[in-house]
Amino acid sequence: MADTMPDGGCSACESGDAIAGNSGDGALHRALQHCRQRFSVLAEHLYNWELWIAPDGGMEFVSRACERVCGYGPEQFYKNPDFFAAIMHEADVPVWRKLQAMMLGGARAGEAEFRLRTPDGRERWIQFLVRRVEGDSGEFLGHRATCRDISERKMLTMQLKHQAWHDPLTDLPNRTLCMDRIGRALERAKRKERADFALVFMDLDRFKVINDSLGQAIGDQVLRDTASRMVREVRAMDTVSRIGGDEFVILLEEVESLREVQIIVRRIMDAVEESLAIGQRVVRVTGSFGVVMGDASYATADEMLRNANIAMHQAREEGWGNLVVFDPSMLERAMNLMHIEMDLYRALERDEFFLVYQPIVNITCRRITGFEALVRWNHPDKGTVSPTEFIPISEGTGQIMHIGKWVLMDACQTMARWRETYPEFEDMVVSVNLSARQLSQPGMVEQVAEVLRETALPPQCLRLEVTETMLMGNPEFANMTLARLKELGVKLCIDDFGTGYSSLSYLQAFPIDTLKVDRSFVGKMSREPGNFKIVQAVVALAHSLGLEVVAEGVEEEEQRIMLSELRCESGQGFLFSRPVPGDEVPNLVFAALEALEECTLRGVA
Repeated sequence: MADTMPDGGCSACESGDAIAGNSGDGALHRALQHCRQRFSVLAEHLYNWELWIAPDGGMEFVSRACERVCGYGPEQFYKNPDFFAAIMHEADVPVWRKLQAMMLGGARAGEAEFRLRTPDGRERWIQFLVRRVEGDSGEFLGHRATCRDISERKMLTMQLKHQAWHDPLTDLPNRTLCMDRIGRALERAKRKERADFALVFMDLDRFKVINDSLGQAIGDQVLRDTASRMVREVRAMDTVSRIGGDEFVILLEEVESLREVQIIVRRIMDAVEESLAIGQRVVRVTGSFGVVMGDASYATADEMLRNANIAMHQAREEGWGNLVVFDPSMLERAMNLMHIEMDLYRALERDEFFLVYQPIVNITCRRITGFEALVRWNHPDKGTVSPTEFIPISEGTGQIMHIGKWVLMDACQTMARWRETYPEFEDMVVSVNLSARQLSQPGMVEQVAEVLRETALPPQCLRLEVTETMLMGNPEFANMTLARLKELGVKLCIDDFGTGYSSLSYLQAFPIDTLKVDRSFVGKMSREPGNFKIVQAVVALAHSLGLEVVAEGVEEEEQRIMLSELRCESGQGFLFSRPVPGDEVPNLVFAALEALEECTLRGVA
């Protein structure tokens, strides 16, 4: 068998050219025929589909391997040199035409990938490699082509690409593809100098509860069903993506107005809220939605996604199942919260927290019976920051655990020092608020016991305050924790009573000593009979359970008199004193004792 040449020819062709030079055209023809025969024998034994394409595009040779690769025999290609185009995927024909033009132009090499349809309708991916064939004297004899079936490789590549761009659970576009499509929408908006798209950020409300209570399998099914419902409600041009956890992003294309976007989102919201039947269970979920209208001034897709996320969180703050459209003031607020969060991490290290103490007094005689310790933050730039600003943030970040421990330690140390220094403090109690995170912490009881040991404060001098909402979040665990705290000897109080959703059966079971009536009722009791009746009912309920009552927010003498008539034991509020720094507390106590003594003497007189 003749040796093949690097340029696709064979040594027999060289011999044919030599004969042609010496013996004329007949010898050349016989040599070429001999060459073709030997090439044919060689090519038919090769695994890949081999072709020899003449300079005019006709087929000089087609190997039988074409039947294995594309399902058609060589005769189809001999009969119709452009049979490739006839069985080719329409989208790939331009690629073939370009390669044809290169071959007809005598190009030395070329390569293309395209799809061919087999007789049974399947598609095969083909890699088409061509090399120019020349005679010994350099004349152009056409091209030798090798066709390889690369379907498996192509399918694997496409599968890997799909996996790289799609969420494996829902098969929706993932964050990477989502950001790419938002970026493309922004580029189109900048070219057109107008934006006709919107971005929607959706987060399922309380999804963690579903996952934790019903299991991850149910949670995954909820995510899949939610995804399919959202896709059902949008158009083919829109993109629904899952970017992580229970977070979804919807890119709405070609929208004319905010109203149109709101109509589409409301439709999606209704679909999401439909009850889901999963096995024997029926699950209902809601979503919080944040909307950002497209704007060519956005520099990056990240900026748009950030603002949509901010709007979503604003929607969640307003309640489950809400829709909020972004406005710039939300970004300013979010940036401020972020700076506060960052500064909170350094606040304890820099000793920026301090405590103030508001006296709790006997309603009847105004004698101070204890103090509530209230944390304040002396920010180096902002000054004193209100707890309403930083406590919710510290709850979310977990910093409240460290802040709460510091408050407990400092309050107990201070009260122990007052008791050691001033006999007047011997029977007083310091109240410290516990956060929801602290109450749910497994080592909370041990932490309180350790603080009491280190400070040598008698347990009965410490009162821990929790809200009814905290208790009812997990009443069984809360009751167990409170019972263990009670065993230490500390007093327990339910704060802001009446604002949550207490169950009376649980209230009776909790080992508490005191109820605090919320200031929202006390502040209006002298002007609104309805609020007076609520306070009256709470006081009566507490007494029936053997509990003491502390009224918060007492600011008027008339309120004090009404509370005294209701036999409410204690109160705190601006009528008695504002919260004061620790170093002012002893003088406040002595002044209150002098006033009480003076009143007693006047009464005797």
